[in-house]
Amino acid sequence: MERNYPTGIKFRIFQAAVLSLSMLLASVSVAGCLLGDLAQEFPNASPALLQSFVTFPTIGGMIANIIGGASAAKIGKKNLCLVGIALCFIGGFSPMLIPSLIGKIVVRVLAGIGVGLIQPLSASLIVDCFEGTVANVMMGFQSSMVGLGASIFSYTMAGIMVYDWHYAYCAYLYAAAILILVLFGIPAFVNDLGREEKKPAADAVKTTKVKSKLPMACYIGAICQLLFGLGYGALDNCTSLAGVEVGITTVQAAAIASFGGIAALIGGLVFGLVKGKIGYNVGWLSLILNILGFVIMGTTDTVAMWYVGITIAKVGFCWWMPYINFLVNDGTNESNSALATSLAFVGNSLGAFVFGYVFAFIGGLAGGLTQHQGYLYGGIWMGIALVLITFNHVKNYKHYVEIA
Repeated sequence: MERNYPTGIKFRIFQAAVLSLSMLLASVSVAGCLLGDLAQEFPNASPALLQSFVTFPTIGGMIANIIGGASAAKIGKKNLCLVGIALCFIGGFSPMLIPSLIGKIVVRVLAGIGVGLIQPLSASLIVDCFEGTVANVMMGFQSSMVGLGASIFSYTMAGIMVYDWHYAYCAYLYAAAILILVLFGIPAFVNDLGREEKKPAADAVKTTKVKSKLPMACYIGAICQLLFGLGYGALDNCTSLAGVEVGITTVQAAAIASFGGIAALIGGLVFGLVKGKIGYNVGWLSLILNILGFVIMGTTDTVAMWYVGITIAKVGFCWWMPYINFLVNDGTNESNSALATSLAFVGNSLGAFVFGYVFAFIGGLAGGLTQHQGYLYGGIWMGIALVLITFNHVKNYKHYVEIA
């Protein structure tokens, strides 16, 4: 397949367009800053129903992850990006026009589907289109863009909430700008990545078709992402409600979450440097940072300490995601890279979706857990992921040293 790579400024725009996809990945979860205000507007709603505002859209995201990852090469990876962005905008903006809580939750599934389509492509396109140092740097930037997007969405929502939180959904207008950038910035050849070229019948008889199997690292990464999602969900689901418990206002909680996005942005910028120094050890290091940040937030009740905790946790997060993207794509090719990446994101989405239900179940067994204690609960799940990642790294130590 011939690739007409753009050069000069057009190549930079191509890179920017690919990276811009990641700015939408946190666009569903950051809306958790609205939970405190939704609780006041719908006082009869249970905490589980309120948390569904954040978790329910992940159902559509998980389905979209699998469908999009498996069919990206057939549909066209650029086409799939455009569809995902459009759905993210519609599902994110339209809840502002719907009066009922259940209606808001249901329509947000569209945003979840959109993010689900974008997620695997945001990382696999880097693996498919770029190599070497450029790929390493861009994967770090990809994580930064997640943090930048979370920060932009969160700060925009927080700023609007000062005047009237009902209009915070206008932040999803950013998706429209990203749609234009992707439409004109990503070259047409991206739609042909991974597509099988049809051969003449004579050649087809002589050729044995070789199926591209997913590497074992892909499944390990998916399990770790499930565990990570079960823990990290505390940050998206508990922050606003936990703030109310300890006397932190919803606007302050939203500002704290926004600051975390900036920490993730800065941390992602140095990911390439960190990975170049310590290789795949960045995986377990990122989990240690997440656990430390969660412990700080779960054992303190001041705004200052929450800023410290979320900064540490977000740096860990922005190193974890690119690490997982490299891990699951170790041994893939253009035909299955999107599927491998999608499985990892499905694991994460599944963990995020069942977070509230597992949290409530374990809370019942423990005699009740507060939203503030949710951070300690989350840290335990990340600790389990740390054990698995460490075991995998030790088992394959020589291999990871060679490819670092």
